[in-house]
Amino acid sequence: MTNSSVNLYAFIGEKISVIEFDPNENSERIEIDSITGDTLVFKSWVMDSGFKCKYKVVRNVYNELKTDTVEFEAYDHYGRPAFEKYENVLLYLSQNEEKDKYYHQKYIFDALKKDKKGKWKGLKGESVEKLFTEQKNGYLSARGVFDSE
Repeated sequence: MTNSSVNLYAFIGEKISVIEFDPNENSERIEIDSITGDTLVFKSWVMDSGFKCKYKVVRNVYNELKTDTVEFEAYDHYGRPAFEKYENVLLYLSQNEEKDKYYHQKYIFDALKKDKKGKWKGLKGESVEKLFTEQKNGYLSARGVFDSE
């Protein structure tokens, strides 16, 4: 499936690496007030743990990542991302074109395994298409990801 008006990439990925980083490392911005000349310090704080992830793109499911590997950032308020526990997952990313970065749709993934015929299935035997449709009609729609469709 492809719809370039929707900023979503769903793909079957094989884990290469998940590395934690400090999302608050460069959170300070300094400006000089044009009227008073005072120095203004702006700080922002991310309350989540940040992770730089690299995955092999096994198969595109929704929109096309035109690469064999993709790097993206994931944020998790509860610690490490749950998708990290599985070797193969159906992942959901959005792209910030201005920063030329991909970001994981927080907490959304489906663990996958191959069945006896070599087809990708969810851990309860669901098809990849069924898993994607459930996410599309559920949490992703609630987040407004498909509003432009």
